[in-house]
Amino acid sequence: MNKKYDVALSFASENREYVRAVAVALQNSGIKVFYDEFQQVTLWGKNLYVHLDEIYRNEAHFCVIFISEHYLKKTWTNHERESAQARAFKTKEEYILPARFDKTEIPGLLSTVSYIDLQNITPKEFTQIIINKLLEANLNILILTKNLSKSRIIKSIPETQNNKPKSNHKPIIKDKNSLDNAQNSKPKTKTVNFTLEGIGQLSNDKPIVYKILTQGGRNNYTGVAKKGEIYTTIQKHLQSGKNYVPGYKVQIERMNTIQEAQKKADRIIKRSKPKYNNS
Repeated sequence: MNKKYDVALSFASENREYVRAVAVALQNSGIKVFYDEFQQVTLWGKNLYVHLDEIYRNEAHFCVIFISEHYLKKTWTNHERESAQARAFKTKEEYILPARFDKTEIPGLLSTVSYIDLQNITPKEFTQIIINKLLEANLNILILTKNLSKSRIIKSIPETQNNKPKSNHKPIIKDKNSLDNAQNSKPKTKTVNFTLEGIGQLSNDKPIVYKILTQGGRNNYTGVAKKGEIYTTIQKHLQSGKNYVPGYKVQIERMNTIQEAQKKADRIIKRSKPKYNNS
Protein backbone atom coordinates (compact mmCIF):
# COMPACT_ATOMS: atom_id res chain seq x y z
CA MET A 1 0.00 0.00 0.00
CA ASN A 2 1.32 3.44 -0.95
CA LYS A 3 2.18 5.78 1.89
CA LYS A 4 2.69 9.53 1.94
CA TYR A 5 6.21 9.10 3.35
CA ASP A 6 8.88 6.45 2.87
CA VAL A 7 10.19 7.17 6.35
CA ALA A 8 9.24 9.36 9.32
CA LEU A 9 11.90 10.63 11.74
CA SER A 10 11.19 10.90 15.48
CA PHE A 11 13.82 12.66 17.62
CA ALA A 12 14.50 15.06 20.47
CA SER A 13 15.42 18.66 19.64
CA GLU A 14 18.79 18.23 21.37
CA ASN A 15 19.74 15.81 18.57
CA ARG A 16 18.39 18.02 15.77
CA GLU A 17 21.75 18.83 14.14
CA TYR A 18 22.49 15.16 13.41
CA VAL A 19 18.91 14.36 12.37
CA ARG A 20 18.68 17.44 10.12
CA ALA A 21 21.75 16.26 8.20
CA VAL A 22 20.12 12.85 7.73
CA ALA A 23 16.79 14.39 6.65
CA VAL A 24 18.43 16.66 4.08
CA ALA A 25 20.53 13.80 2.68
CA LEU A 26 17.43 11.59 2.40
CA GLN A 27 15.46 14.33 0.66
CA ASN A 28 18.34 15.04 -1.73
CA SER A 29 18.36 11.32 -2.55
CA GLY A 30 14.69 11.43 -3.56
CA ILE A 31 13.30 9.81 -0.40
CA LYS A 32 9.92 11.03 0.86
CA VAL A 33 10.80 11.86 4.46
CA PHE A 34 8.73 13.37 7.25
CA TYR A 35 10.93 15.83 9.12
CA ASP A 36 9.24 18.69 10.95
CA GLU A 37 11.35 21.54 9.53
CA PHE A 38 10.36 20.49 5.99
CA GLN A 39 6.69 20.83 6.95
CA GLN A 40 6.52 24.23 8.65
CA VAL A 41 3.78 25.56 6.36
CA THR A 42 1.77 22.33 6.45
CA LEU A 43 1.96 22.06 10.25
CA TRP A 44 1.06 25.71 10.84
CA GLY A 45 -2.32 25.94 12.56
CA LYS A 46 -2.94 22.19 12.77
CA ASN A 47 -3.86 20.27 15.91
CA LEU A 48 -0.43 18.67 16.24
CA TYR A 49 -1.54 16.00 18.68
CA VAL A 50 -3.99 14.61 16.09
CA HIS A 51 -1.90 15.34 12.99
CA LEU A 52 1.34 13.77 14.28
CA ASP A 53 -0.54 10.73 15.52
CA GLU A 54 -1.86 10.20 11.97
CA ILE A 55 1.62 10.55 10.46
CA TYR A 56 3.46 8.23 12.85
CA ARG A 57 0.61 5.72 12.99
CA ASN A 58 -0.51 5.55 9.36
CA GLU A 59 1.39 7.64 6.82
CA ALA A 60 4.93 6.19 6.66
CA HIS A 61 6.41 2.87 5.58
CA PHE A 62 8.99 3.04 8.38
CA CYS A 63 9.62 5.16 11.47
CA VAL A 64 13.20 5.83 12.58
CA ILE A 65 13.37 6.60 16.30
CA PHE A 66 16.54 8.42 17.39
CA ILE A 67 16.92 7.21 20.97
CA SER A 68 18.71 9.31 23.57
CA GLU A 69 18.30 10.41 27.18
CA HIS A 70 16.54 13.52 25.84
CA TYR A 71 14.12 11.46 23.73
CA LEU A 72 12.76 9.70 26.80
CA LYS A 73 12.00 12.97 28.63
CA LYS A 74 10.05 14.80 25.89
CA THR A 75 6.26 14.86 25.75
CA TRP A 76 6.09 15.03 21.95
CA THR A 77 8.63 12.30 21.28
CA ASN A 78 6.73 9.98 23.60
CA HIS A 79 3.51 10.80 21.74
CA GLU A 80 5.20 10.00 18.40
CA ARG A 81 6.68 6.79 19.82
CA GLU A 82 3.34 5.61 21.19
CA SER A 83 1.67 6.23 17.83
CA ALA A 84 4.41 4.30 16.05
CA GLN A 85 4.21 1.44 18.56
CA ALA A 86 0.43 1.26 18.11
CA ARG A 87 0.97 0.83 14.38
CA ALA A 88 3.62 -1.86 14.92
CA PHE A 89 1.38 -3.72 17.39
CA LYS A 90 -1.64 -3.58 15.08
CA THR A 91 0.05 -4.66 11.87
CA LYS A 92 2.63 -7.00 13.47
CA GLU A 93 5.05 -5.86 10.76
CA GLU A 94 8.57 -4.45 10.89
CA TYR A 95 7.97 -0.70 11.23
CA ILE A 96 10.01 0.93 14.02
CA LEU A 97 13.73 1.24 13.23
CA PRO A 98 15.63 2.18 16.40
CA ALA A 99 18.85 4.20 16.20
CA ARG A 100 20.72 4.94 19.42
CA PHE A 101 22.82 7.87 20.58
CA ASP A 102 23.08 6.16 23.97
CA LYS A 103 21.78 3.17 25.97
CA THR A 104 18.60 4.82 27.30
CA GLU A 105 15.78 2.29 27.75
CA ILE A 106 12.55 3.17 25.95
CA PRO A 107 9.16 1.88 27.21
CA GLY A 108 7.70 -0.80 24.97
CA LEU A 109 10.91 -1.29 22.98
CA LEU A 110 12.28 -4.75 23.66
CA SER A 111 16.02 -5.08 24.28
CA THR A 112 16.09 -7.87 21.70
CA VAL A 113 15.12 -5.51 18.86
CA SER A 114 18.11 -4.82 16.61
CA TYR A 115 19.24 -1.19 16.44
CA ILE A 116 21.89 1.02 14.81
CA ASP A 117 24.53 2.52 17.12
CA LEU A 118 25.01 6.13 15.97
CA GLN A 119 28.03 6.93 18.13
CA ASN A 120 30.51 6.04 15.38
CA ILE A 121 28.31 6.57 12.31
CA THR A 122 28.15 9.84 10.40
CA PRO A 123 24.79 11.22 9.18
CA LYS A 124 25.85 10.42 5.62
CA GLU A 125 26.60 6.79 6.51
CA PHE A 126 23.33 6.44 8.41
CA THR A 127 21.41 7.91 5.47
CA GLN A 128 22.77 5.13 3.26
CA ILE A 129 21.72 2.52 5.83
CA ILE A 130 18.15 3.88 5.74
CA ILE A 131 18.14 3.85 1.93
CA ASN A 132 19.39 0.26 1.92
CA LYS A 133 16.56 -0.67 4.29
CA LEU A 134 14.00 0.90 1.96
CA LEU A 135 15.48 -0.92 -1.01
CA GLU A 136 15.48 -4.21 0.90
CA ALA A 137 11.77 -3.71 1.57
CA ASN A 138 11.14 -3.49 -2.18
CA LEU A 139 9.39 -0.14 -1.87
CA ASN A 140 8.57 1.57 -5.14
CA ILE A 141 10.97 4.45 -4.51
CA LEU A 142 13.07 6.70 -6.70
CA ILE A 143 16.70 7.10 -5.62
CA LEU A 144 18.61 10.05 -7.04
CA THR A 145 22.16 8.84 -7.62
CA LYS A 146 24.83 10.76 -5.74
CA ASN A 147 26.78 12.09 -8.72
CA LEU A 148 24.15 12.18 -11.44
CA SER A 149 21.89 15.01 -12.48
CA LYS A 150 18.48 14.80 -10.86
CA SER A 151 16.86 13.87 -14.16
CA ARG A 152 18.60 10.48 -14.02
CA ILE A 153 17.37 8.07 -11.40
CA ILE A 154 17.49 4.47 -10.26
CA LYS A 155 14.07 3.00 -9.62
CA SER A 156 13.76 0.24 -7.07
CA ILE A 157 11.08 -2.27 -8.03
CA PRO A 158 10.59 -5.90 -7.08
CA GLU A 159 12.63 -8.09 -9.42
CA THR A 160 10.60 -10.34 -11.67
CA GLN A 161 11.52 -12.75 -14.44
CA ASN A 162 10.70 -10.08 -17.00
CA ASN A 163 12.80 -7.28 -15.54
CA LYS A 164 15.91 -9.20 -14.43
CA PRO A 165 19.01 -7.58 -15.97
CA LYS A 166 20.62 -9.51 -18.81
CA SER A 167 24.14 -10.81 -18.30
CA ASN A 168 25.51 -8.37 -20.88
CA HIS A 169 23.76 -5.37 -19.31
CA LYS A 170 26.09 -2.37 -19.13
CA PRO A 171 25.99 -0.07 -16.08
CA ILE A 172 25.06 3.55 -16.58
CA ILE A 173 28.31 4.70 -14.95
CA LYS A 174 31.41 2.72 -15.87
CA ASP A 175 34.38 4.99 -15.14
CA LYS A 176 35.50 8.13 -13.34
CA ASN A 177 35.26 10.27 -16.47
CA SER A 178 31.59 9.38 -16.79
CA LEU A 179 31.02 10.42 -13.17
CA ASP A 180 32.84 13.70 -13.72
CA ASN A 181 30.83 14.44 -16.85
CA ALA A 182 27.57 13.68 -15.03
CA GLN A 183 28.54 15.90 -12.13
CA ASN A 184 29.48 18.75 -14.47
CA SER A 185 26.07 18.43 -16.14
CA LYS A 186 24.42 19.94 -13.07
CA PRO A 187 23.15 23.46 -13.72
CA LYS A 188 25.60 26.12 -12.55
CA THR A 189 22.81 28.31 -11.17
CA LYS A 190 19.58 27.43 -9.40
CA THR A 191 16.75 29.35 -7.73
CA VAL A 192 14.61 27.83 -4.97
CA ASN A 193 12.08 29.03 -2.42
CA PHE A 194 13.62 30.60 0.67
CA THR A 195 12.27 27.89 2.99
CA LEU A 196 13.74 24.82 4.68
CA GLU A 197 12.15 22.64 2.05
CA GLY A 198 13.47 24.86 -0.74
CA ILE A 199 17.08 24.99 0.41
CA GLY A 200 16.94 21.27 1.08
CA GLN A 201 16.85 20.84 -2.72
CA LEU A 202 20.32 22.36 -3.13
CA SER A 203 23.31 20.14 -3.79
CA ASN A 204 26.23 20.23 -1.34
CA ASP A 205 28.97 19.13 -3.75
CA LYS A 206 30.43 22.56 -4.67
CA PRO A 207 31.08 25.91 -2.98
CA ILE A 208 28.46 28.49 -3.91
CA VAL A 209 27.66 32.18 -4.08
CA TYR A 210 24.07 32.77 -2.96
CA LYS A 211 21.68 35.71 -3.11
CA ILE A 212 18.56 36.10 -0.97
CA LEU A 213 15.97 37.80 -3.15
CA THR A 214 12.77 39.68 -2.38
CA GLN A 215 9.50 38.78 -4.11
CA GLY A 216 10.26 41.55 -6.62
CA GLY A 217 13.70 40.09 -7.35
CA ARG A 218 15.81 42.64 -5.42
CA ASN A 219 18.99 41.29 -3.86
CA ASN A 220 18.70 41.59 -0.06
CA TYR A 221 21.88 39.67 0.82
CA THR A 222 24.82 37.98 -0.89
CA GLY A 223 26.99 35.36 0.78
CA VAL A 224 29.15 32.30 0.18
CA ALA A 225 28.90 28.74 1.46
CA LYS A 226 31.54 26.05 1.54
CA LYS A 227 31.13 22.62 -0.02
CA GLY A 228 29.12 20.47 2.38
CA GLU A 229 27.80 23.45 4.38
CA ILE A 230 25.30 24.97 1.95
CA TYR A 231 22.12 23.98 3.77
CA THR A 232 23.35 24.93 7.24
CA THR A 233 24.77 28.26 6.04
CA ILE A 234 21.64 29.48 4.27
CA GLN A 235 19.33 28.03 6.96
CA LYS A 236 20.78 30.56 9.44
CA HIS A 237 19.15 33.36 7.42
CA LEU A 238 15.63 32.01 7.87
CA GLN A 239 13.36 33.71 10.39
CA SER A 240 14.20 31.06 12.99
CA GLY A 241 17.95 31.45 12.40
CA LYS A 242 20.51 33.68 14.08
CA ASN A 243 21.31 35.75 10.96
CA TYR A 244 17.78 36.47 9.74
CA VAL A 245 17.38 38.11 6.33
CA PRO A 246 13.90 38.59 4.84
CA GLY A 247 13.52 36.99 1.46
CA TYR A 248 11.33 35.09 -0.96
CA LYS A 249 13.79 33.14 -3.11
CA VAL A 250 17.42 32.00 -2.91
CA GLN A 251 19.54 32.04 -6.05
CA ILE A 252 22.82 30.10 -6.01
CA GLU A 253 25.76 29.79 -8.37
CA ARG A 254 28.04 26.78 -8.07
CA MET A 255 31.78 27.58 -8.10
CA ASN A 256 34.93 25.48 -8.27
CA THR A 257 36.59 26.88 -5.12
CA ILE A 258 35.53 28.88 -2.08
CA GLN A 259 38.10 31.55 -3.05
CA GLU A 260 36.44 31.91 -6.44
CA ALA A 261 33.05 32.13 -4.72
CA GLN A 262 34.25 34.86 -2.34
CA LYS A 263 35.65 36.98 -5.18
CA LYS A 264 32.36 36.68 -7.08
CA ALA A 265 30.37 37.60 -3.96
CA ASP A 266 32.59 40.66 -3.34
CA ARG A 267 31.91 41.88 -6.89
CA ILE A 268 28.15 41.40 -6.49
CA ILE A 269 28.10 43.23 -3.15
CA LYS A 270 30.14 46.12 -4.55
CA ARG A 271 27.87 46.42 -7.57
CA SER A 272 24.40 45.93 -6.07
CA LYS A 273 24.97 46.97 -2.43
CA PRO A 274 22.46 44.52 -0.86
CA LYS A 275 20.67 46.05 2.11
CA TYR A 276 21.51 43.34 4.65
CA ASN A 277 25.20 43.03 3.78
CA ASN A 278 25.69 46.41 5.40
CA SER A 279 23.42 45.92 8.41
